Amino acid sequence: MEQFNDAVNKLLGTLVSKPDTKAVFLSLGAALFLSVILWGAYRLANPSAAYRPRFAATLVALAFLSTILMDLIQSNLALSLGMLGSLSIVRFRTNIRDPRDIGFIFWSMAIGLAAATGSYLIGLSGSLVLGTFLVCTGRRNKVPDDMMLVVRGSSADLGVVGAIVEQSCLRNRVKAKNVLSDSFELVYEVQVDVANSDTLIGQLFDVGGIDSVNLLAGERAA
Repeated sequence: MEQFNDAVNKLLGTLVSKPDTKAVFLSLGAALFLSVILWGAYRLANPSAAYRPRFAATLVALAFLSTILMDLIQSNLALSLGMLGSLSIVRFRTNIRDPRDIGFIFWSMAIGLAAATGSYLIGLSGSLVLGTFLVCTGRRNKVPDDMMLVVRGSSADLGVVGAIVEQSCLRNRVKAKNVLSDSFELVYEVQVDVANSDTLIGQLFDVGGIDSVNLLAGERAA
């Protein structure tokens, strides 16, 4: 047992040669170069309305942070185990608006690992592949988000209203229909292009007997 304890203590106290100043600056430079690719891919993969500058800055900062942590802990096994234990109890409760953001977060961490360990070829080739994939999948996703269409009126033909909604929207579904003796309210869940929304509202008012038309944007799914 004493020999086992001695072996464990010796293993935990083993020090690998620490990276010199040149290696540290080289790893930070590589992290900077790969972070530029990461930032550019995130910018191109998101339209102007969905692009979040703070999240993009956080991705770059996370790449540098993971590089610095790897430069610090790779020379000491005990420190590495302690850092692993510390990070395992940390919980992040920030909501992810776009599932693809998880890929950008792990990509940022991978940049730090590749830069700190000198795996520049793996980091560069992996960044190019990931960047191309995320940009292509982001640009191809042009389906508009679901919106709520609320139509209120007094004497309009409900069949005509439904036909206009059917023709103008990519997809529609009746969520609620409240009809009284002197008024009505129709609630639809629709997918409609922003460019066609004004045309849809104008066509509904042309029916006559329409008091108000409300088109409400729903929250983006996480």
